[in-house]
Amino acid sequence: MTAESSSQPAGPFLYFGYGSNLDLAQLRSHCPSAQFVSIARLADYRFAFTIESKNTWLGGVGDMQPAPGDEVWGALYVIAAEDSRSLDDHMGLFRDPPAYRRTEVEVTTPAGDDVRCRSYTVATPNLDGHLPSPAYRDVVVQGARAAGLPASYIARLEAIPDNGRLGGGAH
Repeated sequence: MTAESSSQPAGPFLYFGYGSNLDLAQLRSHCPSAQFVSIARLADYRFAFTIESKNTWLGGVGDMQPAPGDEVWGALYVIAAEDSRSLDDHMGLFRDPPAYRRTEVEVTTPAGDDVRCRSYTVATPNLDGHLPSPAYRDVVVQGARAAGLPASYIARLEAIPDNGRLGGGAH
């Protein structure tokens, strides 16, 4: 995984969504051009909650952290260049301090294709983590089901403990 600048792409780009952006309706609220391509797997990373959403979700929100032998499943989307800035804005790249940073990852599709694409990781992760709200976890689970992620991975998502708070994201 390598860091990438926030420059805008010249054309459509591939994006790996693994948290609340598994929910295509939520992603399209920021990136209307987003089109689902495939599910994909990022090897040697784990799904983590290393940043807290204090105003929207009221709990931990998704990140991917290095973890040899683990995996993060997500959805691979193609997004038009004109939606790049909106996605960066949604992910908090321009906040002070930034919430997330752009990164480039190589994911593998079920067909065995290795694909380099954009994703995001928490800029300053709290490795002790934060429990997600039930609403955040449920949006991730619903998005995982809709995308067709493996049943064993969905079961892992469903088993994530929550903080019991009534947060909810605005779509």
